[in-house]
Amino acid sequence: MAPMERRLKIRRGHRCKGKTAAALRQWYGTPLGRALEAAEAARLRETLASLFGYHLLLVGGHWREEDPLDESRIRHCVRMGLDAGLDGADGLFGEAARLPIASDSLDAIVLSHVLEFSEDPHQVLREVDRCLIPEGHLVVLGFNPFGLWGFRRLLVGWRGEVPWCGRFIGPGRLHDWLLLLGFDVLEAVPFLFRPPVGREGVLRRLAGLERLAERRWPLPGAAFLLLARKRVIGMTPIRPRWRPRRSLLSPGVIGSQRMPRSE
Repeated sequence: MAPMERRLKIRRGHRCKGKTAAALRQWYGTPLGRALEAAEAARLRETLASLFGYHLLLVGGHWREEDPLDESRIRHCVRMGLDAGLDGADGLFGEAARLPIASDSLDAIVLSHVLEFSEDPHQVLREVDRCLIPEGHLVVLGFNPFGLWGFRRLLVGWRGEVPWCGRFIGPGRLHDWLLLLGFDVLEAVPFLFRPPVGREGVLRRLAGLERLAERRWPLPGAAFLLLARKRVIGMTPIRPRWRPRRSLLSPGVIGSQRMPRSE
């Protein structure tokens, strides 16, 4: 396969081999994976502290040291694993494209690197739209297809190694997809501005890039967090011209009401 044809094939979909959830969990144990874990846990903890509701569903997620769900104001948080080996998945396993959740029942959904490794990311977002209540929130953690991390994906993605074999979807494209589904994108925040090097000592020495990014230097982030809210189309109620008589029946008893006779 020619290099150009190979790159085009990677852009159309992911080329990961085997169980990507298990492979991604194993990759998070590497120095580069631990750096990403710490950065996205801090960013997710800050976002979840501002969301309210009753029920939250986390799809995916590979945090080993600190659980960002501990800072969530939504007390009932359920983790759904994409394979039977996911640690702490609360016994709920399934497919992101077919969530085993009732419609209009969740206040928030967190997708942790789910869209990159899905065969049909559009269907995953449609399932999210189905399960969220009106004004519910969606939080997406994704890899940035641009910058040094995206360049490494183009170089080695054809090998089938996680996470570089995934289809990285940028926040701009995801923004357009969510608008079509009726979501309002509230923010898209990049994080982890160090290059994808595998040595822990080098990563520590490059920690100064994080401080430069805080000073608004134009550095491409390795990943991003996108927060969106399910839009509700407002309706103007029409007040009826007639006024029904007050019923004397107790609630729960079926009765008939007679409309006033028009003159």
